[in-house]
Amino acid sequence: MNIEVLPPSGRQRDASDARDPYPVSFQREPAPLVPRGNSWMRWITAKAVGLHQRKSAAAVAAEHWPSDRVVRDVIKAASAPAMYNVPGWAAELIHTVVSDMLAALGPAAAGAQLLKECTLLNGNGIIVAPGFVASAANAAFVGDGQPIPVKQFADSAVSLMPYKLGAIAVLTEEMLNSSNAEQLIGDTLVRSAAAALDVALFGLAAGTSVQPAGLRYGIAALTASTDPAGAWEQYFEDAAALINSVAAVGGNGPFFLVANPGRGVQMRLRALGDEGNPYEILGSTAMGLDMMAVAPGAVVAAMDPEPEIDVGNAAQLVMSDPAADTNTGSPQKTMFQTVSVALKLRWRISWALRDPRGVAWLTPNWK
Repeated sequence: MNIEVLPPSGRQRDASDARDPYPVSFQREPAPLVPRGNSWMRWITAKAVGLHQRKSAAAVAAEHWPSDRVVRDVIKAASAPAMYNVPGWAAELIHTVVSDMLAALGPAAAGAQLLKECTLLNGNGIIVAPGFVASAANAAFVGDGQPIPVKQFADSAVSLMPYKLGAIAVLTEEMLNSSNAEQLIGDTLVRSAAAALDVALFGLAAGTSVQPAGLRYGIAALTASTDPAGAWEQYFEDAAALINSVAAVGGNGPFFLVANPGRGVQMRLRALGDEGNPYEILGSTAMGLDMMAVAPGAVVAAMDPEPEIDVGNAAQLVMSDPAADTNTGSPQKTMFQTVSVALKLRWRISWALRDPRGVAWLTPNWK
């Protein structure tokens, strides 16, 4: 039995219908393109705007970014049971979200760019990670029929505690409800978190009950070059000394060289034309006058891909670092009276150095 596909009602059949049994009006439209942007930042924005407007995050995301599948799936994962170790569901999704999260911090944080290349774990509880042991003495060539030597590896496991990075930013209601909410929230919340991340990650401070130890904690500075030939030679000698120091665990790279942004520009200019460098240069104001090298394989980090977001428009805030008693301090600002919205971010993140040989630093003499 032959079945004829009829043209749409009210239109005469023409020659084109004979060639194409499915008129254009019946054909499926192509899926809309995903707009440029960061899915993790969109999820943060959807959650913040939804809390303020008393809408679900899914409704806000569907209204502003209907074609962003990652945002939609993250919201589904937050409202339905999902395990990080379940392939085909949250396992792949969480890695995508963590990558987007670090990408969102990247422009403002050298630390985020470094963590993307480290051993990155998912989770927000206490995690014990194996130490990083690299030594040529732990392996050997053996002849046929000869016993393979047995080595007792050092037990150097490190614990990652669930530390919490926090930030509060204030926007007017007009800013939060505008079409630029994604960019404005990024400028306020994310940049503050990124700067705080760099200060702690690249620091010299010991770990406390509230933050992990800086990567340089307990590591003595190398001696900087004083080559009388000048700054050019001093730079290359300093870079070589740093990389040689971390090569014990980093092998042939990759490596990261970190310095303040101005010095980082000088380093990039001096490295022009030297293609195939096994190192990447990062700039961070947290470095001050120092310069450091990191073998990313020696660093392990854990973070929660779903930071806690709270929104309030009836609070009174101390607009500075408050004392232990938040009823004291100045200046103070009332959200209700100024028609403002306070956004609070709490993000669980931790890191540890698996082998102290993976970090080296010095204070250069060149400028």
